[in-house]
Amino acid sequence: MKKLNIIITIVLCVAIGQNLRAQQDPMFTQYWVNPQILNPAHAGADGRTLLNATARNQWINVKGAPQTYTLALGGMAQERLGLGVSYIHDRVGISRTNTLNIDFAYHLPLGEKWKLISSVRVSCLINQLNLTEVNTNTPGDPMFMENLSSGLRPNAGFGFLLASDKFYAGYSQPRIINYDFGTTSNIGNTKIISHRFAYLGYNFNFSEDYKLRPNILVKEVSNAPVQLDFNLVNEFRNNWVVGLSGRTGEGIGVMLGIVNYRNLDIYYCYDYPLTVISLLSKQTHQITLVLNLSKKSIRVNSPRYFN
Repeated sequence: MKKLNIIITIVLCVAIGQNLRAQQDPMFTQYWVNPQILNPAHAGADGRTLLNATARNQWINVKGAPQTYTLALGGMAQERLGLGVSYIHDRVGISRTNTLNIDFAYHLPLGEKWKLISSVRVSCLINQLNLTEVNTNTPGDPMFMENLSSGLRPNAGFGFLLASDKFYAGYSQPRIINYDFGTTSNIGNTKIISHRFAYLGYNFNFSEDYKLRPNILVKEVSNAPVQLDFNLVNEFRNNWVVGLSGRTGEGIGVMLGIVNYRNLDIYYCYDYPLTVISLLSKQTHQITLVLNLSKKSIRVNSPRYFN
């Protein structure tokens, strides 16, 4: 039994370590509920001014599991210019990353039904390793007597979005500069690595009371397998939303939402892992609130459902 416990512990440590190394940018269920974090081209994509707040707690009851909190504001500043600002707080183990983004998006009409949005992102981040949080068997170990900080690091990103009234496709690289903070410690997340995202979806408007919106997202990052997200969103009577999702190498999820409630959309997502981490935790929770700050409610079918 003792050998079995040791084996299980080793397997869990390896599995968690692989997940943390692959997860440098925040991970979300149903990316379309907070797309500006993923792609700066979503600033003002559907003509509305939106305030979006998301909280995600991954692997409940696992010490050091990822926690992510985001706040994003985006809208149209001029006829063809969208502006956005967002803040991301991401913690994994003893690592803390705080990122501030400013987004500029140019909206180019392509005929009556299509438009192409090109965007750039300017950002800065601070990465910290809170070594004093580590419990050691050697009191006063000098290696764990102080915290480490990267200082303020500039970065940049870009994104594109092509959309019609039924189809949309996007590509983004939220950060293009990689950072290695130079520490040889393996106890924290010491690198900031660029991620690349591509996604597309289609909107089926079967009736006024029922709409179906499937989409797929591909995430690619160095030294990790390409990951696919499959999402299926159902809307009923323009008020209720039910979504299902699956992520390769991770697990499955369900999303419930209330939309168009006094200019407020509310989404709750639950993930169930299908990996060895399920021996420790079977719960990941995510809540997103989207407030429409526009004077008028603008309904555009395609952008409405990836924003």
